[in-house]
Amino acid sequence: MEGGRIVGVVYRKEVLETLRDRRTLIVMLLLPLTLYPLLAFVVAQWVGVQRASGTRVPALSLGWQGPAWGELRVALGAPRVVEVHDPVTAARALRAGRLDLVLRLPDDLRPRLARGATVPIELYRDDTSANSRAAGERVRRLLRRFDRQQLARRLAARGLAADFGAPLQLRQHDVALPGAAGAQAISGVLPLLIVLMVLLGAFYPAIDLTAGEKERGTLETLLSTPAPRLALIGGKFLVVATVAILTGLANLVSIGLTLLLGFGPALRVVGLGAAVPWSAVLGALAGLVPASLFFAAVLMAAAALARSFKEAQTLLTPVYLLCVLPTMAAQLPGLQLGYGAALVPGVNVSLLMRGLAGGAVAAGPLLVALLSSMGYAAAALALAARIYNTERLLFADEPRVGVAEGGARPSRRAQPTPSEAAVLLLVVLALMLLIGQPLQLARFLPGVLLTEWLLVALPVLVFVRWAGLAPRAVLSWRRPAVASVVGAALAGGSGWYLVAVVVEQLQQRILPIPPELIEQLRRTVFAAERPLALDLLALALSPAICEELLFRGVLLRASNVERRPWLAVLLNGLLFGAFHLSVYRFLPTLLLGLILAALVVRSGSIIVAMVFHLANNAATVLVARLVPATAAASAAELPLSLPHLLLASAVFGTGCWLALRARPEAAPGTT
Repeated sequence: MEGGRIVGVVYRKEVLETLRDRRTLIVMLLLPLTLYPLLAFVVAQWVGVQRASGTRVPALSLGWQGPAWGELRVALGAPRVVEVHDPVTAARALRAGRLDLVLRLPDDLRPRLARGATVPIELYRDDTSANSRAAGERVRRLLRRFDRQQLARRLAARGLAADFGAPLQLRQHDVALPGAAGAQAISGVLPLLIVLMVLLGAFYPAIDLTAGEKERGTLETLLSTPAPRLALIGGKFLVVATVAILTGLANLVSIGLTLLLGFGPALRVVGLGAAVPWSAVLGALAGLVPASLFFAAVLMAAAALARSFKEAQTLLTPVYLLCVLPTMAAQLPGLQLGYGAALVPGVNVSLLMRGLAGGAVAAGPLLVALLSSMGYAAAALALAARIYNTERLLFADEPRVGVAEGGARPSRRAQPTPSEAAVLLLVVLALMLLIGQPLQLARFLPGVLLTEWLLVALPVLVFVRWAGLAPRAVLSWRRPAVASVVGAALAGGSGWYLVAVVVEQLQQRILPIPPELIEQLRRTVFAAERPLALDLLALALSPAICEELLFRGVLLRASNVERRPWLAVLLNGLLFGAFHLSVYRFLPTLLLGLILAALVVRSGSIIVAMVFHLANNAATVLVARLVPATAAASAAELPLSLPHLLLASAVFGTGCWLALRARPEAAPGTT
């Protein structure tokens, strides 16, 4: 009861201060109330101009190659014709814009017409030119009409009925209810618009109520009260969620009024009237609250990591994009709210809103989507509350590198900030997508080696040097116990069977891997003609070193692993799963990332994780190479037997016990 009262007090205080911010009011009310009516006005004017100009057919500049055919030229509207004599000249004229189209007729046109044969007509256009594309559509329409006229004339000459050449006549009937088509159309666009505006509305309040208070120095006063941290963060979260809901509501109201007073009458004037799909608007309204709560919690948790307003803006920008990407993915045709999609953060609320707006969503997935989104929001709030218990992140930035008296060497930090680690991860991802993927497509194994060492490991080492970090501390580079190394080798050598085979066979029942993808990976990854040592170097040793430096080195250290180790392990596993950019490999790599991060946390050495990673990948390569019958790109194709499962479990358990029983030593000091 006392906690609820504190939440209410914090909520009322922060709401009043937030509503005094002009930026919040502009984004929350002024922008949506002006954006959609202005859009309606511009669209209505554009449609009116287009329809008014539709009666004026622009002059067609047509290139003609081949014999003259006056009847066809009349059917095309007697365009201005330019004689062309070879395809090269015609192509140059099209690309230069001197001609809209080039029509090519066969040299034996007259004999073909005389015997009633088919006349092949070739049409050349430039699809990069809007005029050429429009002229092509117009000419194709006129040619279809001319073709029907020629067919009717030939049938009449042979005494046949005009419909002799059309044995079938198709008539289509739409049985959709009135307004259903409009609701379906707008349900595909409305969720994306609402999510974008909800994120935009929650963006600045989330920063101002966390990093802004740190920078203004008012957070210390608030935290000096006996109020629980969870109650404080809960009150702030409700403020951000309220602003997000009001922003989304203002957008929905503006869209509804625009459809009623803007698009409807304005488009009816030009002959394009349509009913307002109120069911879609009301459906989107029902999905607004869970979407606002989820995205507000995510932004609050991310902003709480920052120690200044500027750092929060830098950190929340990629978070904003990461929230938008699932929403855009949810707009893909054919993707529906099922039980699997209802568990995917971001995608679930977007599909939920789309389903409610379209009026087609099952009760089971709807409930799962609501519960999962609320669970993710609660986890994000718990993370923010834990951050508020961390002194290192409570106050504004101070100079990171200090110079001692007498010009002593600057001290080096043992831990990067979350925003620095996020920037490093984004840089590595960009390098992999823009450079690594083309390299691997051109030459697979050399591309993998270059990607791992030059695009993953090298940026990590450059970052550690540039940021003034202590390499041994940041990378957890210390000598491990012999038992930990032996245990990691045993667990890694057997864990591939449990994590890959067992987990992927379970995954096949939910998200089957396409057979063509399995075949493609089998040809590229497990090519038997390559030397085995080269495969082990590229597919086992290189990832074990390079990827561990990034994930179990910099990223794990930036997660404040000393204060909340298991939360850092969970985050590290999620990032490692997403890093491999495959929905089919996400679950196995997620579990592998969790195990590797736990090994580093317990043993205190990244070398233990490297050994596990090396043994896991090497076992996969060796089994695929030495047992050709099971050389599958998907481990789900391997046979699953009880003896193998029991043996792998026993070896894995023994290895984990050896690797995890050693406690980490004290973190190495700065150098």
